[in-house]
Amino acid sequence: MSLVYSTEAGRMCPACRQPIAACLCKARAPGPAGDGIVRVSREKQGRAGKLVTVVRGLQGDTAALAGWGKKLRTACGAGGSVKDGVLEVQGDHVERVLALLAEAGLRGKRAGG
Repeated sequence: MSLVYSTEAGRMCPACRQPIAACLCKARAPGPAGDGIVRVSREKQGRAGKLVTVVRGLQGDTAALAGWGKKLRTACGAGGSVKDGVLEVQGDHVERVLALLAEAGLRGKRAGG
């Protein structure tokens, strides 16, 4: 039987037996499997009418995605975030992001409208 709760630390990860907040499994989890094509699109749904450039399909762990997010935000001069393996850059920067991905040798394509 595995430990799932501790009165000292709260919920525990059944795989690494660490508290959920300090779980080592999340950091080692691979990114979502894909077809090798990075899809870049614009979205404004659910963001109070503001445009956001969304990048999906980048391979790598959480640290690699955070590094890509920093690189793209700096190049575009905008803010953004990384959520659930999806990069978000504030504003309409689809063409600039596609150019940066091509420079890095990644296959990227525009998705959506």
